[in-house]
Amino acid sequence: MNNRPLADVIVPVYNEAECLETFYRRVKALGIELNLIFIDNNSEDDSCKIMETFEGVTLIRHKKNEGYGGSILDGIAQSGNENIIIIDADCEFPPECIPALLENLNKNAVVHASRLKNKKSAKAAGMPYMKWLGNYLISALFNMLFKQSTTDLYTGCKALKRSALDSLALKQTGFEHVLELSARLAQKGYRIQEIPVDFVPRSTGISKMQHVSELGKFLFFLVCFYLQNPKAKNEK
Repeated sequence: MNNRPLADVIVPVYNEAECLETFYRRVKALGIELNLIFIDNNSEDDSCKIMETFEGVTLIRHKKNEGYGGSILDGIAQSGNENIIIIDADCEFPPECIPALLENLNKNAVVHASRLKNKKSAKAAGMPYMKWLGNYLISALFNMLFKQSTTDLYTGCKALKRSALDSLALKQTGFEHVLELSARLAQKGYRIQEIPVDFVPRSTGISKMQHVSELGKFLFFLVCFYLQNPKAKNEK
């Protein structure tokens, strides 16, 4: 009997002690074989102690804060499965969307979970207006520059084929890693597909991203990534 996991699931963690047990329980309740890789980005709370109690997971500990992107890059380096899922531990993206991501990954190399797909306003998305506006503007600029049709580029939940990452030289270690990854994939000719998910505002802890203050920086980064390599290949 082949018990090989269907995917490696990369989970960046920074001060998520209040969410982790719920996240782990919900993933295990899916009843599918997954290889969970937690990357603790030098948390100051009890995150590591909690993750040490989880059975059958890989735990990577950073001795200093290496950034959100740095955590994801370490998770990718640790993984070996052709199917890779990246998901935040705060449950704003429901872990229950993982089976749908995997199903779509059978036909597509890159699949994002979108909080805004088929939702035309912040109210419809159940999201604070400024957070919705920032995601809308970043996605719109990305689509214009990279010939895509994303609705929620700054998603914290996505699925990728490992082969799509071949030859990608990813350098960004902060939240801008999200932009760099999508830009480089688009430049290789990959079409980003999306599945809709419901946004669930976190009920504990504090969001690590300062959405308003970061917006200008993220728009700047998108333009820089485009200027470094403006021509995208034929879509795959």
